[in-house]
Amino acid sequence: MKVAVLGDSHLRESVLEDLLEELNQADFLIHTGDLYNDFEYLMKHLEIQGIGVRGNCDVKGEAELLVELAGKRIFVCHGHRYGVKGNLNQLFYRGKELEADVVIFGHSHIPFCAREENLLLLNPGSVAYPRGGSKPSYAMLYLEEEPRVEFRQIEL
Repeated sequence: MKVAVLGDSHLRESVLEDLLEELNQADFLIHTGDLYNDFEYLMKHLEIQGIGVRGNCDVKGEAELLVELAGKRIFVCHGHRYGVKGNLNQLFYRGKELEADVVIFGHSHIPFCAREENLLLLNPGSVAYPRGGSKPSYAMLYLEEEPRVEFRQIEL
């Protein structure tokens, strides 16, 4: 299963519009928040299903979700409530507590992927306002026996 993961889009509708064709090649979409309105825009224009969570700049949407896709438990949150700009300890332990296989988050606007104790931690970066010297990006998560990630950079 191929899952498109993006977030921190902050109302850059033109960027989202440019990504529609690529995102439609996925089987599912996950949006990490900021802004939930962008997730709603994508769901109106894509032919795939998806979920989105509320970020620190949002007023609607679930704060966090736990879903099962292709036999993998995936925990999704924006990350601000777990202090992800400082370290990933709280987020890691929340994922372990939920028996997740994958934890997806945003907030830092910096792409990140690491595997710790069979838990995959993934931040797709920001499609609109990258930080930390990164480029605008999103991720494709391939839910196979061993989940893997491919980052995709985009031009603004």
